[in-house]
Amino acid sequence: MSNLENKKKSSQINKIYFLTMIFMILSFSSYLFYKYDNLMKYNQKIEELEKEIDIANKTNEELQYQTEYKNSNEYIEKVARDKLGMVKNNEIIFYDNN
Repeated sequence: MSNLENKKKSSQINKIYFLTMIFMILSFSSYLFYKYDNLMKYNQKIEELEKEIDIANKTNEELQYQTEYKNSNEYIEKVARDKLGMVKNNEIIFYDNN
């Protein structure tokens, strides 16, 4: 084989090698972009779920407070006075007719 044939063959191998490397770099880049996009979507979903958890925790705290208040003597006395018209012993109620 002559030197010219070796150079042509070497040139063809270099082109194939170069195209293969370009293909691999593009494939890897597109894969990274795809994974990055998925990561951003998952992070956004995590933030949304954390907000929902915070709202649920606040609602839970409010419901616990209401439950404790409605089981208190203060609330029971208020309901007995306001809705049932009950009074304490020796207590006089005055109504304003105006």
